[in-house]
Amino acid sequence: MQSLEDTKQTRRIQISGGSTYTISLPKKWIDELGIKNGDNMTIIKNSNRSLTLFPGSDNERPTKKAIFTISQKDSEESIRRKIVALYLTGYKTIQVTSKGVKILPEHSRLIKDLVRKSMIGTEIVESDSESITIQILTRLPELTFDVALKRMYLMTANMHREAMDALKKFDIEYGEEVVRMDDEVDRFSLYMMRTLIMAIQNSSMLYDVGLERPSDCLNYRTVISRIERIADHAALIAKRIKFLKEPLEPKILKELESLSNDAITCFENSISALAKKDHILAEKVAANIIQVVEKEKELMYGMKESKNSTIVKFTLEDIRRTAEYSSDIIETVVNETIHNVINEK
Repeated sequence: MQSLEDTKQTRRIQISGGSTYTISLPKKWIDELGIKNGDNMTIIKNSNRSLTLFPGSDNERPTKKAIFTISQKDSEESIRRKIVALYLTGYKTIQVTSKGVKILPEHSRLIKDLVRKSMIGTEIVESDSESITIQILTRLPELTFDVALKRMYLMTANMHREAMDALKKFDIEYGEEVVRMDDEVDRFSLYMMRTLIMAIQNSSMLYDVGLERPSDCLNYRTVISRIERIADHAALIAKRIKFLKEPLEPKILKELESLSNDAITCFENSISALAKKDHILAEKVAANIIQVVEKEKELMYGMKESKNSTIVKFTLEDIRRTAEYSSDIIETVVNETIHNVINEK
């Protein structure tokens, strides 16, 4: 069992020359880390008044490789979970091996489809009957965190609008196209979750992606998950079109469309408040979300039974959930801007 001295010590800082301070490091720690005299060290000044010190430079840090073995008895879902977990954790290379046994064709297809459809910035660099190696770029330089978040949010808002349009037109094929858009939203979600996890582990990357504090990663993780859930509800609206017995009545469509527009406006304004760090706009959006929820209740309780009433009720719930998830984004804005509305003593 480690003692406190093995993980935490207090050392006195000393001035060296006119513009440099020095601090000694425990020899035992240096030896355990394999650091030698003359090696480079990187120091990062964090926004929480702390310093982070690690061996080497950003360019010298070793790449991370994960190797895991699968068997023919493993389920596809189990393999998928492991690969996604390693992708999110920040590994740059993932090697899937079967150790002397051929990888089942369905397992091979699963891995290749997962790379192609769900994991941005990845490619299969080696593949044979017993091994598949996935290479992952640390970050795509043209796809910053802000750009990825904007694309994800715009796709999600568009999904919701197109789902409602497909419902209005009673167009099953159109609805299926909207459902497929959800895969793209999921890709951006995984990419940004990976970026946030890596930023927490590496303070220099935190600033690179435009965040200021490690706590920002937790807030943005909430935002990403809520956008993903809103996209899921848009997909559900589109999926249910094929279960309609007949086109919806014009009056019901008008009510659904009005509520949907209000919910999407709340969603878009919540993202705008987040981008601008605008707590005043956030409070206005929060009030509008309450109105959407109340309006959904009125429509739900006042609905008459019909052939399509079950589908309509589910659709109302999907629209309400869009507004409620926007409320979670608003809470994140408040967390990010609370220092603007208080006087610290």
